[in-house]
Amino acid sequence: MKKTFLNILYNAVYQIFLVLVPLITVPYLSRVLGPGKYGIYSSVNNTVQFLMVFCMLSISYIGMRTISRVRNTDGPAELTRAFWGLWYFQALAGAITILITILICIIFRIKYWWELLLMVPFLISAQFDISWFFQGLADFGRVVLKNTAVKLVSVVLILLLVKNPADLWKYILIMSISTMLGSFVFWFDIHNYVGGPTKSFYRLKETSKAIITLLIPQIATQIYTSLDKPILGIFQNSTQVAYYDNSQRISNMILGIITSISLVIMPKMASEAKDTQKVVMKKSLEATTMLGTLFAVIVMANTKQFVPFFFGEQYIPMTQLMFFFTLTIIMIPMGGVFANQFALANSRDKDYAIPVIIGAVSEIVLSYFLDQSYGAAGAMIAILVTEFIVLILRLWIVRDGYEFGYVFHDIPYYFLIGLISFGVGMVWPNIIHSAFLNMAIKSAIMFIVYLAIMLIFKLDFNQDIIKFTKKLLKRS
Repeated sequence: MKKTFLNILYNAVYQIFLVLVPLITVPYLSRVLGPGKYGIYSSVNNTVQFLMVFCMLSISYIGMRTISRVRNTDGPAELTRAFWGLWYFQALAGAITILITILICIIFRIKYWWELLLMVPFLISAQFDISWFFQGLADFGRVVLKNTAVKLVSVVLILLLVKNPADLWKYILIMSISTMLGSFVFWFDIHNYVGGPTKSFYRLKETSKAIITLLIPQIATQIYTSLDKPILGIFQNSTQVAYYDNSQRISNMILGIITSISLVIMPKMASEAKDTQKVVMKKSLEATTMLGTLFAVIVMANTKQFVPFFFGEQYIPMTQLMFFFTLTIIMIPMGGVFANQFALANSRDKDYAIPVIIGAVSEIVLSYFLDQSYGAAGAMIAILVTEFIVLILRLWIVRDGYEFGYVFHDIPYYFLIGLISFGVGMVWPNIIHSAFLNMAIKSAIMFIVYLAIMLIFKLDFNQDIIKFTKKLLKRS
């Protein structure tokens, strides 16, 4: 448990760092580039995020799961065979995807083709990304430290080189090359864990079947998490895309912190007995729901002041979008407990796939009818409905693997506590002229109210928080 705690801590620190970086760059870039240029970047970036799925071939999931099991049951020779044999799938798929992307851009000169070419290093980073190996070994320290260093360099370059809308190409190049270098750094230490390259793919038939099973939901997921921006760009201008993309930005930052729990716990659940999995699932669901509702209501209560303060006055039209997008902070982590920590950890790949495939279909249909008439607001409605459908399906499809009454016993209390805290935040007066201080005070009050009501309700998870706090105090 100590190692699991340290891994969660490493991931939490890294995810917090990933939150802090945009807190520096996004306000700067939103003002320097403006909604129009930022919308172009959003469309191109999300198109590349979709293409990166074909470079990775779900090896991040398969590899983390496989390495986690091999390290516990087999020797170094099998670990070497598993690493190289799995990466060969990734290397081949990446080469094909990159070649096709370059040819299409050069031959057909599609919309924003030049910006897409500047994004090619992103695809190369996906091809050489072996962070899944270290995650499977539960060696998160290396993942955190090396990526942190690369991110810091990229922030400095952005602030030094990107000065006006015409510098969009510089921003794209800095982001894509820094991401590529972030993938390369993992290779410096790989010889400490595995031997030289092997000659064959790892369990070709079995891995190919897993790739096909998981690739479909990965593509489906990207349809409603990445392609939603380019789809909106087909029907609306780049400014609408910028409003839509930036309205999700804070929610996505927070989701990175919460879902890091899933990233750490999935390898653990893959190697645990069924009885232990039941307890881990309950605690994980309570932790994600608590964090999700807490962060969601705090962001909602501050949205009206936050948008002009953080993004600038020209982004005020997206205030309502950001308010409602915050609901994803609750829905996505809850579904992730059943999808990532349970379905994938227990090799129930089809059960993982079905909800997101249905979600992708609903997203395409809803976007077609809503984006044309309602722009960014229509795209927001489409994604919220889709995420709710996916959440319900994820809970339902693996219902035979857990006891609903046991796992969800305390969950309604967190929703009630969240509503009360939200009410406090909405009626709390702005007593100081500074928007930043007002938001800080309001957030602190809501945080205290949330924790106080948790203690009053005497929830099971309270004991875990108390034990954790006592251990920290004892160590310090």
